Amino acid sequence: MKRRDFLKTLAVTSFGLAARRLFPLDIGASTDVGVVRSTDIEAGVKKAVELVGGIGRYIGAGDVVAVKPNIAFNSPPQYKATTDPIVVRTIVDLCYQAGASRVYVFDRTVSNPRLSYVTSGIERAAEEAGAKVLYVDDVSSKLYKKISVAGGVYLKETLVNKYILESDAFINLPVAKQHSTAGLTIGMKNLMGISGDNRSRWHWDIHQAISDINMAVKSDLTVVDATAIMTRRGPTGGSLSYLKDTDTIIASPSVAQADAEATLLFGIQPQDLGYLRLAEEKGLGSIGAYTRKEISL
Repeated sequence: MKRRDFLKTLAVTSFGLAARRLFPLDIGASTDVGVVRSTDIEAGVKKAVELVGGIGRYIGAGDVVAVKPNIAFNSPPQYKATTDPIVVRTIVDLCYQAGASRVYVFDRTVSNPRLSYVTSGIERAAEEAGAKVLYVDDVSSKLYKKISVAGGVYLKETLVNKYILESDAFINLPVAKQHSTAGLTIGMKNLMGISGDNRSRWHWDIHQAISDINMAVKSDLTVVDATAIMTRRGPTGGSLSYLKDTDTIIASPSVAQADAEATLLFGIQPQDLGYLRLAEEKGLGSIGAYTRKEISL
């Protein structure tokens, strides 16, 4: 049953998580985490997805797909405050190749979305690949639905963008960078952009909040843009001197394991990040023991 059909039959709409969010696919793949080193971003994304089972593991014919890059700031792509537009374009292309009927691309930005989408290059890249780009200008009941967070510690309920809840598949496209509050922002923290909450309050207990939202909403596939990582002055950056070239793409059906792999690029152990420790405790995946394949192109 597709998630959008499941929602139509679900009696309690406030608990409107659809089938794949509640019951993630359990299909075997060749590895838990795929790591590709390449200066060719498009080729790196395609190979990383292939290493974790191929796009057909996550997208089926007729599926509606929600794609969530990091578009938080009005910053050009070379400063790596946002996901590289080539990563976004490649994923949208792959979704349509797998038979998706529609792909939505959006973020609840920090800066004005009508500036951030353009300056980041993501709007153009997504539209050229055939995606529908959605602006998230305000929080309204038309766009957000309240859900309960089963087992949540800090978040007992949260507002979630309806395009995430009603999609057949959700693809998380973070950029890897240092963050002044959370330590690092990668895939798990990228889900702050799907919430309609007053996110400033999340910073009162940021690690619990990040792990809670990832319990409530599951990313079917996470592809991390670590082509150049922001090692300081995150999350906004603003200078090439803050970056370290790593030429890396990481893919995984487990957002916690994708993040765990990415932390190593910063010289940080996964256990050193509070929300990753909590993710493991809450059953979101082992951050110290997983299978991985790494190749260079």
